[in-house]
Amino acid sequence: MVKSFAVLLLFLGLLDHNASAQEASVTEWRKDRGTVSDSREKAAVREREAGEPEFSRWSFVLNGGYAYRLFRAGQITSHDEQEYLKDLKSGIAFGGDVAYFPWKHVGFGLRYEMYKGNANLDSSQSEKVTIQHLSGALIHRSFLSNGKTAILSSLLLGYQPYENKSTVGNQPLTFSGKTMNWGVSVGIEQPINNKFALNLTGTAMMGAIYRLQRKTAFSTETLHLSKDDSVDLSRFSLTLGFRFL
Repeated sequence: MVKSFAVLLLFLGLLDHNASAQEASVTEWRKDRGTVSDSREKAAVREREAGEPEFSRWSFVLNGGYAYRLFRAGQITSHDEQEYLKDLKSGIAFGGDVAYFPWKHVGFGLRYEMYKGNANLDSSQSEKVTIQHLSGALIHRSFLSNGKTAILSSLLLGYQPYENKSTVGNQPLTFSGKTMNWGVSVGIEQPINNKFALNLTGTAMMGAIYRLQRKTAFSTETLHLSKDDSVDLSRFSLTLGFRFL
């Protein structure tokens, strides 16, 4: 009887030991699994943070390039007039802008650009044209798969002064005016390092002047123009810029 009772106690002790060992091993396994899972998750977060570049909220750019005016000309009767018109439409554009990005993909900016063009028809006629524009910009920024090269699309709205210093015969004339303007631009930007980037931007500007001031050596008068006679300031420009990030 005593032997039987001793055997029973021994058997129960073995069962309890196995159960405790199994529970300990399960607890250990869960702890190890939790530690491994947490470590992997933290490593993945660190990897993502390390791989994601930081973007500057402010940027400044200086640019310059070629510009072409889009106005329609009247009847051309000679090769000289055709060359004169070609020179009058072609010019250079240069300027700069400042932009602020409160969000990664959306920003706001201020842009300034000056267009200059001139043409001469023999010694009897010449024109020197200056068109400026100062506009606000709503900017959308997206990135290519490399995460660095950016595509910048802008909607522009602002103010546009115009001046044309002409000579007809021996008489100098100055035409000037101002109007509102709007436009769009699309550019691609490639960083050189963390502080500088190169960009190539195409811009289309729209605007027309219906009231001009004509100034001669003796008088000044205001001209009110019809839609058909208005001065079309529409133009396209392609500029190369250097951006400070």
